Amino acid sequence: MDAGGGAADGFVRIHRALLGQGHDSVAYVIKKQRCDVPAMIDARRLLGPVQKLAWGLGRVGAKLRRLHLRPVGVYDFDAEANFPAEPIIRDARARAEKWDLVVVHWAGAFVTADTIRQIAEALGARVVLWQVDMAHVTGGCHSNLGCLKYRTGCGACPLIGSREADDLSARQAARRLRTWREVGAVLLAPTEWSARQARESAITGGLPSKVFPIPLDLEVLRPVDDPRAARAALGLPAEARVLLVRGIDPALTYKGFGLLLEALRLLDAQGVALHVAVLGETGLMGAGWKHVTYTELGVRRGDAALAVAYQSADFFVNPSTNDNGPMMVGEALVCGVPVVAYPVGLPSVPWAEGMVGHVVEPIGDVAALAAAIRNFAEMPAPELAARKRAAAAAARPLYAAAHFSEQLTSARHL
Repeated sequence: MDAGGGAADGFVRIHRALLGQGHDSVAYVIKKQRCDVPAMIDARRLLGPVQKLAWGLGRVGAKLRRLHLRPVGVYDFDAEANFPAEPIIRDARARAEKWDLVVVHWAGAFVTADTIRQIAEALGARVVLWQVDMAHVTGGCHSNLGCLKYRTGCGACPLIGSREADDLSARQAARRLRTWREVGAVLLAPTEWSARQARESAITGGLPSKVFPIPLDLEVLRPVDDPRAARAALGLPAEARVLLVRGIDPALTYKGFGLLLEALRLLDAQGVALHVAVLGETGLMGAGWKHVTYTELGVRRGDAALAVAYQSADFFVNPSTNDNGPMMVGEALVCGVPVVAYPVGLPSVPWAEGMVGHVVEPIGDVAALAAAIRNFAEMPAPELAARKRAAAAAARPLYAAAHFSEQLTSARHL
């Protein structure tokens, strides 16, 4: 898809950055919702009537055959990723006979590893796997939720309630391992934490890899000297110390919003004054706050709307406990907003010096998270201003489209 979540936004950003750097980039999606992105192709429109019928019936049949499974979280079933290679090959060849790279982003329920092999071989291109989450390194799950079986080829997958060693996850893992090694795929990860998971995986551990983040539009996502205009636009208090966070259902435990709420309750009991701006889902904060206040910003689409939210904030908190490369961390940093986060999926900026934010350890520790938030809530204004400048200076070169283009182009030679 080209819309509807962080993965889709990242996909569009990659495509736009390549176009902006003068590359001939074409993006194929299984569901197109946007009309403002050039060379974004709804793959379903490439199918003839018979192909479309076969594709649709195949997907329905695959879904019916796995109704007995109740996967936890997002899970890929290769039988449902039955889109054929031929229409994409035909469309791509009409644009150019040979291509340099086939970049595989989030391919679940779209194409399998074998289909990607057919496309790449027909176009003479190198396969590049972009690690959005854990989908490329496991036999099916997008987040392992603590399971380490991806290191040994999966099997007896707890996320589909399986006790069989040679289950669907093991078979899918084996097919992916074989295909990626045979085609000489390259694994690209947005963060070192994500790359480490890829190296540990039985599927991708032997592949050459490189680390660099998804590019951002630095013309729009930029720092401001004074947050008051942004706060006025959003209805935030002008003089408060403002924490920005993404609101997401605490039931999605690895996103960590429940941990943040616990930390904020601790701070509220300690009398810490703080205003929380919640970007995304609403109705999550609850009642009974005494010193902590909050504003629900709701869902804000597009970089311009997001930029205003970041420009209103003094610091950003990412409480995720399992996340390959949360884009909001990069978005905050390039806008000059320091980040408080657990050490998962963080970009390669100088965290150790403490100038771009604070890394909270151990992962999932509520008291440590509360202490880090309190530090920023009570930080003297001149010191906070210095942190904001340091965050922008460290992050903006890393997220530039030119840097991304250079790194991706060189990946074909790994």
